[in-house]
Amino acid sequence: MHLWYEYHAPASLDEALALLAEQGERARIIAGGTDLIIELDRGVRHLERVVDITRIAGLDEIRVEDDVAHVGPLVTHNQVANDGVILALGFPLAQAAWEVGAPQLRNRGTVAGNLITASPANDTITPLMALGAAVTLTSAARGPRTVPLAQFYRGVRETELQPDEMLVDIIVPLLDRNQRGTFLKLALRQAQAISVVNVAVVLTGAGDPDEPFQLPVSDVRIALGSVAPTIIRAPAAERELVGSHLTEREISGAAALAA
Repeated sequence: MHLWYEYHAPASLDEALALLAEQGERARIIAGGTDLIIELDRGVRHLERVVDITRIAGLDEIRVEDDVAHVGPLVTHNQVANDGVILALGFPLAQAAWEVGAPQLRNRGTVAGNLITASPANDTITPLMALGAAVTLTSAARGPRTVPLAQFYRGVRETELQPDEMLVDIIVPLLDRNQRGTFLKLALRQAQAISVVNVAVVLTGAGDPDEPFQLPVSDVRIALGSVAPTIIRAPAAERELVGSHLTEREISGAAALAA
């Protein structure tokens, strides 16, 4: 059985985009391949040609510009989990990256691939949604466009990515000194498990940056995974915590609303 019939390994982004423009829905980009190979093997997806982007220079980098991290399409989960800036200022994403599969999968699988697979149980989508991330997509015909991650998903395994487009950048706003964030996951075992539910929370305090939560919470973003066809926000729980002092009663009330 053939998983595909033609294999291309472009050396540049322009070459990759030209192949996508030529082949359309018959082709698919492969990077880490940890999701795509399984989909092909199980017959979930069918394609004639693969475009391997792993030889394109510069796509495996994390760059920080103006309090924003730019995560390239070849950046692996392990890179994110061990990046000093992401650990300090994008902690929910680093936490989620550590929760992905086994070390072998984290070393091979890419965050971009996780986003494009578009399973609501994928761990990295939830913190990126809570952080307010966006993705840059580009094509040979139309050039680049930036889509907020909250608008990227149409349904289970369905995204706004067009057949001739490639995801070239994940734009991640970093936490400022008044913000704190975390990621939690519930699964049926302690490791190498698909989420039963996962949640990412980003809070903004109105107090002094050294102790921002001495004053009431000014902004809350809560994202939930594996509970709907796409990652969703919890607006009622968010409203419950805005203006609160994060007491046990207030947190319990917000948790009940999120559930």
